[in-house]
Amino acid sequence: MIKVLRIDDRLLHGQVAQSWTSFYHIDKIFIINDGVMNDEFTKLTLNLAKPKNVELLFYEMHECRGVLLDALECNDRIMVIVENFADMWQIHEILPSIHSINIGGLRNKVDNNSLILNRFVILNKHDIDICKRLLNRGVKLEIRQIPAEKEQLIDLGELDHVK
Repeated sequence: MIKVLRIDDRLLHGQVAQSWTSFYHIDKIFIINDGVMNDEFTKLTLNLAKPKNVELLFYEMHECRGVLLDALECNDRIMVIVENFADMWQIHEILPSIHSINIGGLRNKVDNNSLILNRFVILNKHDIDICKRLLNRGVKLEIRQIPAEKEQLIDLGELDHVK
């Protein structure tokens, strides 16, 4: 079963890996990212960040549909991580029954159309558009680095004033 969907531009890193996998008793982490699949150094680095008792698997976006659908029904506790909102939108198209998304870090460059939500999350115009679509589908968008933090919810009101 998928326990958590997470957006993090760093994908997987120490504190996050330890805290989320421990909190949800995660068995497997799926990193869905087209760039990582052909980058052995990045895969090696990401494997160093994962807890020893957790399996780390990498998938490209075009090959993840079957894996994600199977993950809904299996007994393993799974965490799915993507790098950005565009990828998460594709995941939600596959898994519309998922109603909560965790946002860890999106450190986009700030421009005139950016929305700075905190020091870890900066949304660009494209991210904001996807957030609105997800919120209109009833998806809870919550910002937390680790489970012990108080969640910061994203709502339509704070997104509507950004042009």
